[in-house]
Amino acid sequence: MPYISSLFRWLQRKRYQYEVTFSLYMLTPTEKIIFNSFLFLFLSMIIVAASLYLPEHISSIMRRVCFYWGGDETATVKGGLSGMGSSISEAASSVFGGGSGAASGDPGDVLQRLGEL
Repeated sequence: MPYISSLFRWLQRKRYQYEVTFSLYMLTPTEKIIFNSFLFLFLSMIIVAASLYLPEHISSIMRRVCFYWGGDETATVKGGLSGMGSSISEAASSVFGGGSGAASGDPGDVLQRLGEL
């Protein structure tokens, strides 16, 4: 029974903090309902947008990181970076020397050459 009462007090305290933080304590009950409805709709739209678009955005970022790290032209986004692939590979091969390393996409060789620097 003490756990239930302590949980109830904790929830009351959190509700009080929420109302004081957003100044809801001075609103009428109708205004509180309207404010909370807008807040709920806004947060639910943010969650839906993040769950729909964030995984694709993260995979796009990872493809670009793999491209910049290894110089693999097949890891680029279609049409976005394909024109720059050869120039980046050429620049990486001139920095790391020869035709191996970053231009060939071998991460072990890239790490070895970075250790030499």
